[in-house]
Amino acid sequence: PDDTMGDDIPIVDLSLDTSVVASVIRDACVRHGFFYLTNHGVPNCTIEEMHASSKQFFDLSLHEKRTVCASSDPNNRGWTPLGEETLDPGNQTQGDTKEGYYVGREAAPHEVGLPLRGPNHWPDEQLLKINFKQPMMAYHAALTELCQKLMPVFAEALGLDKHFFDDKFQLPSAFLRPLKYSNKKSSPSDGVLGAGAHSDYGVLTVLWTDGTPGLEILKGGSDSKKEEQQEQQWLPVPSVPNAFICNVGDLIERWTNGVMKSTVHRVVSRGANERHSCAFFWEPDFDTLVTPLPKCVAENPPQRFEPTTYGAYILAKYGATHAGFGEKK
Repeated sequence: PDDTMGDDIPIVDLSLDTSVVASVIRDACVRHGFFYLTNHGVPNCTIEEMHASSKQFFDLSLHEKRTVCASSDPNNRGWTPLGEETLDPGNQTQGDTKEGYYVGREAAPHEVGLPLRGPNHWPDEQLLKINFKQPMMAYHAALTELCQKLMPVFAEALGLDKHFFDDKFQLPSAFLRPLKYSNKKSSPSDGVLGAGAHSDYGVLTVLWTDGTPGLEILKGGSDSKKEEQQEQQWLPVPSVPNAFICNVGDLIERWTNGVMKSTVHRVVSRGANERHSCAFFWEPDFDTLVTPLPKCVAENPPQRFEPTTYGAYILAKYGATHAGFGEKK
């Protein structure tokens, strides 16, 4: 891979004027869907406490972690074991060499019972002698606030009224997912990957990593099926100190009729170290209708996507990539 890729991914400095931020975000998302975010306002202690509690949990025994399996939770909250998720079923010969934990927004009482909405599934901290819920929810709250600040900027980047997204995130589907990649060396040609090639499903992903390399993006790749596997060029995304790595997901690609790219990416583990990261998936209200914006269809004709709702889209994606999802009683 070409190790200069990091130089090409724009750095969005949130301390700058909003119009400058909007313009850099637009350029980044039109070209390759990824950008670094600096001066983001999330306190370092909030990040460090999330990371420490994530490590504490993943260091527990399998028996202890199985007490909070997401596969036994109706809303897919909790622990996902090593290999449980296969993000690129067509090309992988085994599941992703990572384990994770789904933490969602705590649902309001009137939402309980609706798909993917409900209470979180927390470990018994007294029994397991860990501190997990408070640092995770503090990080979730900080990232929710950050994404709420970013949505008017995205609207400006698209030439829309800055309030365009307001009513679409009243009850957002905001998922936090700390991840631990094992030190098993990836072998993409054998279908063995830390995380298989995929695009993200929602609106915006904000990623923290511990600095261990592994993340790669597909050059020109907003659709992994367009090119044959052997012709694909994968470019590394190095970490930048004190910066989040952000990318837009499939819903933004659909809303913008392909003007902004939901780029295919993967994690290739080098085999030297375990890798810790934490992804925050900012996704709209379950019933939000996502139809290509007329001005984006005019910019990038013809209309490339049928209208869909966020809920229908996400449930189909989960069903395709998570073992056991949809079989819960």
